[in-house]
Amino acid sequence: MKKEGQSLKVIPYQDITDLQHTLDRLQSWEEPLAVLDHFFQFRKGPINKKQVVKEYYACGHLFHAFFEEFIRLMEIEEEKVRKLDGERKIKSHS
Repeated sequence: MKKEGQSLKVIPYQDITDLQHTLDRLQSWEEPLAVLDHFFQFRKGPINKKQVVKEYYACGHLFHAFFEEFIRLMEIEEEKVRKLDGERKIKSHS
C-alpha cells in the first residue's frame, strides 16, 4: 500500500515533559480555585460583614497569585507554539 500525503510528526520527549509540567502547574490550582468558587457562591442567611471583608481580601490575594501564574504560563506556552510553528515552516520549505 502506498502512503500518499501522510506525514508523521515526531513529538520530542522534552515537549511532552514540558506539557506535563504545565498541566501539573495548572492542576495545582484546583483547590485554591475551589476556595474562590466557594467564596463567590450565593450565601443564604445573615452575612457577617467583617468576615466577608477578610475573605474578600484573602481571595483577592489568591486570585492575583493565580492570575500572575496563568499569564506566565500562557506566555511560555505561546512562545513554545511559535517556536514549533517556526520549526514546522522551516522543515516544510526544505
